[in-house]
Amino acid sequence: MTHATLKLRLVLRANAAFSAAAGLFAVAAASFVSDKGGIGHVALTRLVGVGLLIFAIDVLMTSRLRGPRLLQGTLLISMADITWVIASLVVIAFVDLTPAGIVVGLAQAAAVLDFGVTQYWLRSKSVSPEISAAAAA
Repeated sequence: MTHATLKLRLVLRANAAFSAAAGLFAVAAASFVSDKGGIGHVALTRLVGVGLLIFAIDVLMTSRLRGPRLLQGTLLISMADITWVIASLVVIAFVDLTPAGIVVGLAQAAAVLDFGVTQYWLRSKSVSPEISAAAAA
């Protein structure tokens, strides 16, 4: 296993922890999050929280994969992270959020962008000769 692969697993686990924490907070404090952020939909906030929890489990499971499956899973997670960032920016641009909602939205989008880009970069560094041979087969 390459050093980059070890780092990739660590970043994936950090992504899972961040997503789980955000999901738990959104579920447990949906009314607070919805009110302070200017979202206005408690049920939608809870639904997003549950989605984040499911995503966190998937990311954690992916971090335990080996070879080409790890690389494929990481690609999908990075794509999901970038999609989340774009969706966050659309919400910030078109939903009447509070100033706190905008700040938190931008902060979480920046963190998720960092996860997505870092995972993608480490994925490219994690290609070992064995993985390349297995992926080509």
